[in-house]
Amino acid sequence: MSNTSRIETREIADDDLDNVAGGLSVSGSIEGLTAKFAPGPNGVPVLTGGSVKSLSLTVSDIPLGPIGG
Repeated sequence: MSNTSRIETREIADDDLDNVAGGLSVSGSIEGLTAKFAPGPNGVPVLTGGSVKSLSLTVSDIPLGPIGG
């Protein structure tokens, strides 16, 4: 059994996003990021794998209204 937190999601209507004054506030952090790259077309590196130890993301300033309504 994994020891992970529950993630709650909710759909946000386009009209609600359009009415957000000043835009969205997004913040977050990543700990223990590793990435593996391989040579790709024209010498452009291509991400082939990686991992993250922990990730936190917060999005605010979205009027969601009553929950469960």
